[in-house]
Amino acid sequence: GHNYSGFNAEPRLGRVIKEILRNNSRSKIIISTKAGTIIPSSPVLLTEKKSTDFSPEYIEQTCLNSIKNLNCEYLDIFQLHGINESQITEVLVEKLINMKERGFFRYLGINTHHENVMNFICRSPVFFDMVLLDYNVLQLDREPIISKLNNAGIGVVAGTVLAQGHLINGKIGKIKSLADLWYLARAILKPTSRILYKNSFGMRKTLSMLSGMTAAQGAFVYILCNKEISSCVFGTTSLPNLNEILETADLELDAKNKLEILNSFESLKEKISL
Repeated sequence: GHNYSGFNAEPRLGRVIKEILRNNSRSKIIISTKAGTIIPSSPVLLTEKKSTDFSPEYIEQTCLNSIKNLNCEYLDIFQLHGINESQITEVLVEKLINMKERGFFRYLGINTHHENVMNFICRSPVFFDMVLLDYNVLQLDREPIISKLNNAGIGVVAGTVLAQGHLINGKIGKIKSLADLWYLARAILKPTSRILYKNSFGMRKTLSMLSGMTAAQGAFVYILCNKEISSCVFGTTSLPNLNEILETADLELDAKNKLEILNSFESLKEKISL
């Protein structure tokens, strides 16, 4: 997203992309970003301060800024970040269609955690190509809407695959940087994060008992087993962590392991998908 890391994420990545494209075709990589958020990071607490802008003018300018920041000529996927149904106005849709026709991006998507928006996307496959939603082994109740999106021809990308870090022992609570403090505050203060925390204990135990893979790998492999998922996204600043997740491409879960994960999910008393 263009606002990540205090609006510094895109310029940092853009420097890497510039080097990659010195010796590689632009078609070799898929670049996606998000627009609509106007504050440096997601708020932990609800606030009266306006945090989004989905006006056609702002969205177009943000898209142009992202292309410049990322040194990429065009975006493969352009997403509206946390937009709700009432904000998807006719003038915004017209602007987005015009931007696509002018070559700003190839595919249009929405990043949302709300099922009513996912249903809206199902009804609007002419405008929208994909959705990035929250889907992990603690949120397997997302699967009916994922199937609905897939049947409508909408590509589905899974985010929060590690349930905001709650599926990894010791991920939440170790304070090594200001970012760790933010993750801890979110885990304590946000209602959905508190539910994820409570639900994670049994699932972490199940994942830790999988043979031939780490808990993080098991969480990713299970989600990628769903053929209605195009891809997964995750955030990291650790090269070992990046390589650990990339190795999941060559891993598989057997039927017994899949059933154990499913049983752990079905034993949860409180679900959080909205």
